[in-house]
Amino acid sequence: MNKKDIKIRDILYWNTTGAYNSKISFKCEVIDVGKTWIWVHVFGCLAYNNLLSENLSREPLYRVTNERSSI
Repeated sequence: MNKKDIKIRDILYWNTTGAYNSKISFKCEVIDVGKTWIWVHVFGCLAYNNLLSENLSREPLYRVTNERSSI
């Protein structure tokens, strides 16, 4: 995903690797866009995460594991 297209409060998907090298996506909300990192709040997680734009997408690429969670 292109960083210039990402705005604060966007709902995106973090595409990553889970247990046993399974491909998963997490639903998240953008809370800040920095020079290098995009800071997101992953639904169902109390901590924030800093990610690179290439790990985010508008649609999930894999099975979403936190779809029922909300902020």
